Amino acid sequence: MKNRIVRKSNFLIEASYKLTAIEHKIILTLVASLNAEDKEFNKYSFRVKNLVSLLGLSNPNEYKHLNKITENLLKKVLVLKTEEETLQTHWLSSAKYIKGEGVVELKFDSEIKPFLLELKKRFTNYPLRYALQLRSQFSIRIYELLKQYEKLGNRLFTISELRGILGIDKNQYRQYTDFRKRIVLVAQKELAEKTDITFTFEEIKIGHGVGQIRFLIKSKIQETAQITQTEVISNIPSSKENSDFENLISLLPLEYRNKESVTKLLKTWLKSKDFDYVARNIEYANDGSNAVNPGANPAKKSNYRNYLAKALTGDYGLPHKEDKEIKKKAEEDARRKAKEAAAAQNQHLEQVQSEKENHDRAQIYQKNLPPEALEHLKEEAFSRLTSENQALVKRKAIGSDMLLKIMMDKISLERMSIS
Repeated sequence: MKNRIVRKSNFLIEASYKLTAIEHKIILTLVASLNAEDKEFNKYSFRVKNLVSLLGLSNPNEYKHLNKITENLLKKVLVLKTEEETLQTHWLSSAKYIKGEGVVELKFDSEIKPFLLELKKRFTNYPLRYALQLRSQFSIRIYELLKQYEKLGNRLFTISELRGILGIDKNQYRQYTDFRKRIVLVAQKELAEKTDITFTFEEIKIGHGVGQIRFLIKSKIQETAQITQTEVISNIPSSKENSDFENLISLLPLEYRNKESVTKLLKTWLKSKDFDYVARNIEYANDGSNAVNPGANPAKKSNYRNYLAKALTGDYGLPHKEDKEIKKKAEEDARRKAKEAAAAQNQHLEQVQSEKENHDRAQIYQKNLPPEALEHLKEEAFSRLTSENQALVKRKAIGSDMLLKIMMDKISLERMSIS
């Protein structure tokens, strides 16, 4: 079973849902059990003992434990977005345990049939054995998402987009540092140790924080021809233009990456303009289109393709990019000045604290001196003052006593450092 292949539609890979690692492995084991000639979902039987072993469960009451897992799995919602619709459904339609035989029969919900059976294009293959070794449910999802783009070598997500695909709650890992530590770095370590791909990543700032993450994917081994990944985007010539086009596709909002009207638009403009020209206008459309950002008027309709087409025609992305760069520079200057001010303030506070500590040390030293030695210290301090300051002390001018005390403290510290 571990050597079987998981074949899933790219729409299903990019769907939004949240499963535990064990629930995910049950689904993937069921996917790997599908037959290439199946036209409808059948009930697929597994011996409980074998399934428990395959999933790495260690509960002594195997039957009962698996029973609870599948019961919870039946309640999990799956949200699939295609070019035509958004589908909310469940993974399984049933899980039947046959008493006395130690067998469980699982059946997929019929609504997800187009995403698992008779797949002709836009699907991804990978060996089941790698996913079964991963412990984190997020590592499994990231493995699938990166396998989908393995031949392209990189994949770009906005942080909010990736959180949505992974099914992360709004209150979970709210700080990017937590998201990075608990999800991205865990997946990076697990994939490197247990799968056929590795990745590094680039963090792209938007405003004050990290807004996008680009995964740089590297294949560790070459699978046989039987285990090949179908191209995410078909019918694109292999060239620098191909690489530029694929990178432009990754900049699009997820729901528009497979729309033929949008991809044709990008191809047309990439032939007459360079990558940066098209990329900046995609960014303009992503920021300004009501289809992506409803803003103050969520009810207002917007056609993303038309918005992008107008941006490309007028190169609205150029002033948009320049304005963002000016704003970014102003923010960076403000942060730098604030940092410098904070550093100066800290330095001042440290200096004040140091002076106070030195004064306290000098006072302790002076309090321990006999009266005669203290008088000699005062005379030495007076002798070290400039003639102008000596005159002030003699006249008992305002502040002159402070001049004398400061010099006494200085001499006291010198003596303490020598002794």
